[in-house]
Amino acid sequence: MAEMKGITREDINKIIQLFGERRKSRFGCEDYYTLCGYRREDGALIHYDGTLLSTRNLDIPEKISDFSLVTGMWPIEPKLLASAEEFFTHLSAGGLRQTDLCNLDILLKKGDDECWVNVSTINTDLNGEKLLEVLFINEDGEKMLLKKAIYGSETDDLTGTLNRNAIMRALGQMTSDGQVHTYMLLDLDAFKEVNLTFGYKMGDQVLVNVVNVIRKHLRTDDIMGRIGDDEFFICLYDVSEREVAERIAKGLCEMTKLTLPGGLTVTSSVGVSMSPSDGDCAAELYGHTDEAMLAARSMGGNTFCFYKDIK
Repeated sequence: MAEMKGITREDINKIIQLFGERRKSRFGCEDYYTLCGYRREDGALIHYDGTLLSTRNLDIPEKISDFSLVTGMWPIEPKLLASAEEFFTHLSAGGLRQTDLCNLDILLKKGDDECWVNVSTINTDLNGEKLLEVLFINEDGEKMLLKKAIYGSETDDLTGTLNRNAIMRALGQMTSDGQVHTYMLLDLDAFKEVNLTFGYKMGDQVLVNVVNVIRKHLRTDDIMGRIGDDEFFICLYDVSEREVAERIAKGLCEMTKLTLPGGLTVTSSVGVSMSPSDGDCAAELYGHTDEAMLAARSMGGNTFCFYKDIK
């Protein structure tokens, strides 16, 4: 490991604080996290703190460029390998240089032992040197239960998203954790015309295309499920600000707008609710999100509506 003069526990604490107060409060003991600092100039590891990785006999990359190679040997749940490989390959190539904060969730499995780990990156400036800090943290119990429910659930055969029962279980778990989350119900406008005009094969392809587009813009924490023929429910973990939710809802409307042969246009109506202000149980929140979606549809579609604005 390369050396950096003058790094102190106070410096480490300042870096930890940059990741946010919620993360800072979860640092109960050293085996709960590992924090690695890499010098931007040459990609060398100049400091690390915490023992989460070492207690699991996982190597810490000595250089940023080694991330893809080293983490390729970690016992990551196969279902999450694709996203993990993409994240660490991007990290190895220095592709996160301009990114403020990036997140990845991985499940480490070795025999009966399982551990959900969140990986975050952030750019810092410490003692005059530009660093990329990479934080590995053991996820809290509530989130672990949520993810176990999700990945142990059934999925929709056509789109690969969660099915209705699974998304409702996930919604119930999220509404019981006492934190603020945002929920969106997306309905494709005039989708029946697609089936009537082009047939069900084209309709199925439209649904798959819509899901693939949305997935590219969701974080690893976010959850999506198909709850009807052309309806999708999205759970946005830890999104508590209306301005952020508005940007996401507007983006969903824009990215799911499709023009098909003959000039037929497919758009979306999006309903938005937030917990716990719009409901404190799954059934109530789902109902309120649905009401907001119907309001957006009544406006002509291709738009979004918050439940707060109609109640």
